[in-house]
Order: sequence, then structure tokens, then C-alpha cells
Amino acid sequence: MGARVEPVAEAAMSGRREQARRRAQQKAARDRAAREARRRAVPAHVRRRRRLLRWSWLPALVLLGFAVNLLTLGPGYREARAAYDAGDEWDAVDLFDSVDGRTFVEGWKGAFNAGTARYRAGLYSTAIRDLDEALETVPDEHRCDVQTNRALALQAHEQQTREEVEVQLAYVEELAAALDAQAAGEPYDAELLEPPYEGADEPTVADELGFAGYLLRMAADDAALAAEALADPACTPPPSQGGGGQDDEQDQAGGGQDEQQDRGGGGQDEQDQDGQGEDPPPTPQQQAEQRMQELLDLAADVERLAQAAQDGTLEGAPTPGAGGQEAPDPAQAEAQRQEALAERNQQAGGGGGGEPVPSGGDGTGSAPGGGDGPGSGGGGSARNW
Repeated sequence: MGARVEPVAEAAMSGRREQARRRAQQKAARDRAAREARRRAVPAHVRRRRRLLRWSWLPALVLLGFAVNLLTLGPGYREARAAYDAGDEWDAVDLFDSVDGRTFVEGWKGAFNAGTARYRAGLYSTAIRDLDEALETVPDEHRCDVQTNRALALQAHEQQTREEVEVQLAYVEELAAALDAQAAGEPYDAELLEPPYEGADEPTVADELGFAGYLLRMAADDAALAAEALADPACTPPPSQGGGGQDDEQDQAGGGQDEQQDRGGGGQDEQDQDGQGEDPPPTPQQQAEQRMQELLDLAADVERLAQAAQDGTLEGAPTPGAGGQEAPDPAQAEAQRQEALAERNQQAGGGGGGEPVPSGGDGTGSAPGGGDGPGSGGGGSARNW
């Protein structure tokens, strides 16, 4: 009897569970039907309004985020600008970086300011990186500002690499002299022959000359990129207006120019003797292209010396710059570049040269290097926003 009672109890429990499940389903169906009836009873325009209110929190949250971002950017930029004006380049770099990371509107300005601050701090490689980033999204009306500062950073990095080449070639000369002295049994500086770090091979003339050639080609790349930046159409001065008035005047003269040449009897030769017929000075772009070619030629000469040292046919200590044109004096080259850039920007309608000075939030350009309006380029100076 006990064995028969358990199946009956289990069947009763199963039936009660099934009834409870059906009652729950019926209740859920009645609730859905009631909700649907209430929804249909609400006018259509009220339902649309409720849906709009339900989803309005998302754009409101986005707008709130933009508002907070704009409120915090103002004080951050003013603090960075104050550090820049005070000459605290390193603090300005850190502050501009913090502003750059939170700039969503006109994001190119953050990278532009950070790159300009790094240029002033002497961090030319990272300055070029930031200015390259700004160049990707800058609008056309401000492209020349970015390219001008970028050209300055590239030229400064080129000059820095030139100085490294001079140090490297001087070291190669000392290394060659030490190796010759060691072979001849004469006194020499043993530190010159030590490996640069633990586990490295001993320095050789061929390897060190090869590294000097690599540095020269890096400098040539900087000069080429600077020439490309200076040749940007955004920085090209607009053509002079006048609609061919010069040709009209010549036509109206009725051949008077030929008569004056006949009467002058060789006046052009006199002008040539006075030096008035000289060619105009090279533009900054032409100067950069010339430096690029000189650096490539010098790199080829140094690489030939390295190959000769590798083959064992190099006689005597290599002379820095042998086989190529010597690099110009750094101070003189920099002064010439700054002067040429200032003349170029004056022709384009920009301001004068000077130390890198940010132009302020309104872009009035009242400081040296600023222009007459927002975004007008400074001559030989880097400028911020």
C-alpha cells in the first residue's frame, strides 16, 4: 500500500503546478491586453511625446558633456597660455597636452598649441609629430599657420641633426687617430675604443661613419619636408590685381620702350655694371631644397668613406665634411631662414618675425608674430591659438 501512495501524491503535486502555471499565463495575457487597451486609448500625439521624452536623456547628456568640456577648457587654456608667456616651456607643454586631450571642437588647435610649445622648448621631434596631427584636420584658412610652424620645427630639427653629425664626425676622427696610435704602439685614449654599452662590439671607423651618413640623410629628409611645407599653396601670396595693366601700358606706349633702348645706346649694360640686374635672392623653399641636395651629397661622400673603411682602403683619418660642401654656421643659417620667412609672410600679408608668441584666444595677433585677423600667420615666429 505504501508503494502505491507515493505516485498518487506526485501526480497531485504535478497537477497543482500545472494549474498554477496556466493561471500565471492567463494573468500575464490579461495584463498585456489591459496595457494595450490603455495604450490605444491614449491619443497618437501623446504617445509620440512620451517616446520623445523617454529618449531625450541621451542628447541632453551629450550636451551636458560638451558644456562641461567647454567650461573646463577655458581655464585650462588660460593657464597654459600664462605658462607659455612666462617662458615656462615645460609647464606649457604639459598644460597644452591636457587641453589637447579634451578638445572635441576644432581639435586641431590643441595639437597645434602643443606642437608650438614643444618647438619653443626644443623638443623638435615631438613638435613635428603634433603639428603633423594638427595638419590632418586644420581648415584651409588656418593651414598656412600650421605649415609655417611645422617648417620652423623641421628646420630646427635639421639643424640639430647637423650638429649631431659634426659631433659624430669629430668622434670618428678621434677614433681613427686612436686606432692608428694603437697599431703603432703609441699612447692613445683607451676610452675611445671601449664599446658604447655592455655586450656591444668595439667601435669601428666604418660603423661610425655609416651612422654619420644615416644622420645626414635624416637631416636631408627634414629639409625636404620643410621645402614641401613652405611650398604649400595655402601659404602662396595671392597674385597682384590689376588685370594686365602693365601690358596695356606697354601697348599704349606704342613701341616707346624700343625707342628708349635705341636712344640709351647700351643703357642695359650700364645697369649690369652697376649691379642692378642681379638675380633675386632664393626663396625659403629654394634654400631648403638646396640644403637637402647638399646634405644628400655629403651623405654620399661619408658613405663612400665608410665603405672604404670597411674594405680597408681608407688612408688616414677621415676629415669631417670631406668630399662635400661644409655645413653653414648654425647661427648664420638660422638668421637667414628667419629673415627669409619673415619676408615671405610679409608678402602674404602676415605679421613680422620675433620670438614664438601665442596669439591669444581671440586671434587678434597683437603680439609679435601675429597677423591682423584670426589665423593670420606670423613671419619667422611660431604662434599659438
